[in-house]
Amino acid sequence: MSFPDALKQPKPFYLVFFIELWERFGYYGMQALIVLYFVKELKYSDSEADHLFAAFAALIYLLPSLGGYIGDRLLGTKNTMIFGTLVLIIGYSYLAVAGNNDIYLPLGIIAVGVGLFKANPASLLSKIYEGDAAKLDGGFTLYYMAVNIGSFFSMALTPIFAGIWGWHIAFGICAIGMCLAMLTYFFMRGLVRNYGSKSDFKKVALSTMTLILLITIALIILSAWLLRHYTFSGWLILLGGIVILGMFLIEIKKSPANEKRSLILCLILIIQAIIFFVLYLQMPTSLNLFALRNVEHHLWGIPIEPASYQVFNSAWIMLLSPILAMIYNQLAHRNSDLSIPMKFALGTFCTGISFIVLSAGIHWFSYNGIISGWWLVLFYFFEGAGELLVSALGLAMVSRFVPQRLMGFTMGSWFLCTSIAGIMAGHLASLAAVPQEITDPVLSMPIYYNLFIKIGVVTIAISLVMAIFVPALKRLTR
Repeated sequence: MSFPDALKQPKPFYLVFFIELWERFGYYGMQALIVLYFVKELKYSDSEADHLFAAFAALIYLLPSLGGYIGDRLLGTKNTMIFGTLVLIIGYSYLAVAGNNDIYLPLGIIAVGVGLFKANPASLLSKIYEGDAAKLDGGFTLYYMAVNIGSFFSMALTPIFAGIWGWHIAFGICAIGMCLAMLTYFFMRGLVRNYGSKSDFKKVALSTMTLILLITIALIILSAWLLRHYTFSGWLILLGGIVILGMFLIEIKKSPANEKRSLILCLILIIQAIIFFVLYLQMPTSLNLFALRNVEHHLWGIPIEPASYQVFNSAWIMLLSPILAMIYNQLAHRNSDLSIPMKFALGTFCTGISFIVLSAGIHWFSYNGIISGWWLVLFYFFEGAGELLVSALGLAMVSRFVPQRLMGFTMGSWFLCTSIAGIMAGHLASLAAVPQEITDPVLSMPIYYNLFIKIGVVTIAISLVMAIFVPALKRLTR
């Protein structure tokens, strides 16, 4: 299939595409700045900032399961998506005007808004392609492109706005992105008139609306409290992970033999994916602070805000996606496509290499505690390749190997494990916490180097072990 042909999708697809683009524009614009905002504006220590963001990220990945349930069973996919958009507009607007003592409540609103929104565009998209499996993969590939287009422009622009006009203007831009998502839906909603969950085609009772509103308010208050007490929230999420693991093992035990093999494989790959997400979430934490303190703030003589280096993650993904797609097609044509376990192992290996490359730049090419920004650009090349091989294939893996009766449970398990990875990522990033009295980059550079080189070596070792077990895991796919 040629690239122009791939762009020819059903008209309802484009509504979902643009709504997702603007929602991700808002979220990633905020994510690019928030840890730097904690450290530079609120004067948090590195460790406090890392752990607070980790708890926030954990909630971001934990709550979509509830939003998906509300969309499927209570409010309808489209209604829940728009309700989540409205909550996010309030959250980003509050963040833009909040004082230093109000940070937990706007973050709680944003976490709940993302939870309400996140699962529903993909759910609506799956209904648009229902009965047309041939176009399903292409549609979701372009949908993933919307995520990266939104994140690319927001991570490029919001740090510039923050540098020129201040943090609150930059957060206000995130709110504008959500307003554009809302306008997109209302101007194009006729395209999805005939698509949605069963609840979309029923009149929502006032009692149901009241219940959902009360649940949303309660969740916002709870989320703000958990963020204020982020150590407690970490233990709570880890406990939830242990409970889900126990439930997963029970399902494996009582499943028939053919399902049992698939569920075992799925559980192993979900656990492997945790490793990737722990490292991926270094991007807004330890790597962001490293860019602030120890990386040149220009490329080719062009000034670049430290937070804007994250934009290269999205840039490389957009460049590498069609290349990987062509490689997959060629391998499939020869009946030699790589298995999902091998792709996960390769993705983990690429992520490990990214930290080795960055460590090499620090070790041999730093000057007065500063390295060229091109080392971060190269880092994001390998990290982006790893993301395409693990994160982009994760939900496809669940859809491929899990029986339909356990699909919702397993999707929730995937998001919960990602949530656990968020908590672990905060602890890992805090190992490179630079004491507030250290301002000399020569003194902060060894702290980052010691973390990055250890991450690289351990991750590559884990990927090699994963590769060794690929043949055994492939047998489970049969």
